[in-house]
Amino acid sequence: MFASKSRVIVGLTTFHNENLMISLSGLARLSKRATLIIHNDNPETKITKCDVRRMGFNGDVCIINSEHNVGLLHARLAILDYVKKHKINAEWFVFVNDDDVLLNLDIPKIGNNHFAIIQNMAVVRTRLIDVLRIIKNPDNFTVDDENVYLVRPHIGMIGTLVRTEFIFKLADTLQSAAMAISDIDESLGFRPPVDMMMWSALNIIARNNSDNISPIYMDTVNYVATDIDNVTMKYGMLIQPEKNPHQQIMSAIAKYDMAIRAALMNAESAENAAPTGQKSDEK
Repeated sequence: MFASKSRVIVGLTTFHNENLMISLSGLARLSKRATLIIHNDNPETKITKCDVRRMGFNGDVCIINSEHNVGLLHARLAILDYVKKHKINAEWFVFVNDDDVLLNLDIPKIGNNHFAIIQNMAVVRTRLIDVLRIIKNPDNFTVDDENVYLVRPHIGMIGTLVRTEFIFKLADTLQSAAMAISDIDESLGFRPPVDMMMWSALNIIARNNSDNISPIYMDTVNYVATDIDNVTMKYGMLIQPEKNPHQQIMSAIAKYDMAIRAALMNAESAENAAPTGQKSDEK
C-alpha cells in the first residue's frame, strides 16, 4: 500500500521559537526520513543545531536565521529557495507550523497524475493539557468534538505532502506574481490568508498544463494543529475580518488566483517569444 521509505523535505517556519518543543516532538520520531529546513523569522533570536538536537530531532537539519521579519509567505519561499540552491533532493515536500505536530510521513503508492496527498487534521482548541500530552506523546489525543475536533479532509498547505517538482513551480510562480500579491495583501484589513492562497495557487499551477492531474485523498490523520490562543489580533492585524469573514477571504483568494493566472500567462508568453534554442527544455 505504501511506497518505499523515501526521504521527505520538511519546511518548518517559526517566530516564537518556544513553540518548537511542540513541532519537534513529532518530527523527532521522523528523523530518519526527514530532511528538516527551519526558517526562523525572529531576528531577535538565533536557533542552532544544538537547540534542535536538545529537542529530540537527530536527522538532517538546516537552519535559516533571518535578519529581518519577512512574514509567513516569504519565510516559506526562503525555505524553497534554500532547497533549490543547495540541491537537496527528495520526491516529496511538506510545510509544518512551529506549534503543530506532524504525525507521519506515510506515502501511498500513487501515479504521477497526483501532485499532492490530502489527509485529515486534528485540532486542539481548548485545553493546555492536551498540548502538553502531545508534546510528550504525539499520538496521545482523543477527538471528542469539544476539546479536540477533526478536520476531514484538511485542505491547505500545512501537513499536505506535495511533489517537490510542483512545490518548486509554485515558488517560481509566486515570485513572478510577488508585486501583485503584495498589492493585494496591503489592500486587506486583515492578515493575508497565506496558506489558502498558496494551496489555491498550487492547484492552478498543477492543472495549468494538464486537466488530468489532481491531489489524492488518504483518510488518515497525519497532522495535529494547536488553536488554544483564541486571539482576534496577531502581529498587530486582525486574524480574519470582523464582518462576513468567509466572503471577504474568498474575495481575496479570487484576487490572488487572478494574479497567479496572469503570472502563468506572462511566463508562457515569454517562453513562446524566446528565440529558437533559448526556450526552456522543461516540458
